[in-house]
Amino acid sequence: MIDDITALRESWSEVEPPSPEAQDRARSALLARITERRATVPQGRRPARWVVPGWAWRSGVAALGAAALVAGVVAVGGLGPATPPARPAPFVANGAVAQTFELAAVHAETEPFTPPRPDQWTYVEMRIVRGKLAQDKGQATRETTRSWQRADGRQSAMLVDGRLEVSTESSDLPRVMPPQDYPTLAGLPTDPRALLDWLRAQDPSGKGDEAFPYVLIDSMLRDNVLPPGVKATLLRALALIPGVTRSSEPVDFDGRPAIAVGLVLDGWRREDILLDPTTHEFLGGRTVVVADHTTPEGVRLKKGDVEVELIRVAGRIVDAPGRTN
Repeated sequence: MIDDITALRESWSEVEPPSPEAQDRARSALLARITERRATVPQGRRPARWVVPGWAWRSGVAALGAAALVAGVVAVGGLGPATPPARPAPFVANGAVAQTFELAAVHAETEPFTPPRPDQWTYVEMRIVRGKLAQDKGQATRETTRSWQRADGRQSAMLVDGRLEVSTESSDLPRVMPPQDYPTLAGLPTDPRALLDWLRAQDPSGKGDEAFPYVLIDSMLRDNVLPPGVKATLLRALALIPGVTRSSEPVDFDGRPAIAVGLVLDGWRREDILLDPTTHEFLGGRTVVVADHTTPEGVRLKKGDVEVELIRVAGRIVDAPGRTN
């Protein structure tokens, strides 16, 4: 089994070294993931730890959208509790963004859902499409990943080269950010502003970087099977994040039309959340180049290039790892 450091090195080769500004943001994001989550973890307990899904390391998904987060994984020491940042001035989403996420939230509230038992598992299947950076390295540009997370958060599993790998059961519930266990997910705030405040409070830097809650919500929507109320609240919270815009026309997403709602990061790439134009169902995400950019390795990325697509194929509750229904 590949250890995390080896996987990090192999995955990192696909991504350019981040700028000092990006590293600073990365450090803030990383510290938030390993710092105790005030809302759900009592004071005095051990801080949360950084966990990147195994499928992400092995597939090289820790690129572009996750690149800044990956940058500081190795150089981390012990930390105290996070200090919640000052709440930014009230923000009202523009009409198109607010309407889009409200329709997506209403759809989420109608999705059938049965709460899982502690011994059941969340199964998520994704199809990954990579662009020029992967091609430049001679790496696979298309891949399908299948991963499982036990509802109580104490075990995970994934398919690696066609073989199921199941982690050792943890005696204590791992405290990760974003959360993955069902009890924590089900207990999140149900008011969009309260949820956004909770997500911002995980950032100990206090800078109020809106990319932080946006990236967390994107990950939570993609990598879990969420209770309808929680999913709807996450979508409504996205509408409150400044800088989020939506495409005026449907875009092509893995050969089908989709509404793209996204946030520009680092001045040259936009992290998009993709929704079905008719039902507003969550479909996945992508990284698209919004300004010509050349990596230190000399890879020229042109405006309009799509560098990563993460297509959510399936998400459901199953009885055991390896099961898909």
